[in-house]
Amino acid sequence: MNKVSLVLFLILCLLFLSHGLYQGVANDQWTSLTFAIIVIALGSYSMLRKKQK
Repeated sequence: MNKVSLVLFLILCLLFLSHGLYQGVANDQWTSLTFAIIVIALGSYSMLRKKQK
């Protein structure tokens, strides 16, 4: 796995999670956090699958 793509993926994960937490706390809308967790899980699965090939 390329280190640049890993760092970019981690930064995007932190942004997704922080945005989801902010929306949940500020507006009581936890849909963004749920969506962020799903996106991160699918992205992690995709990256791990690419690494095994």
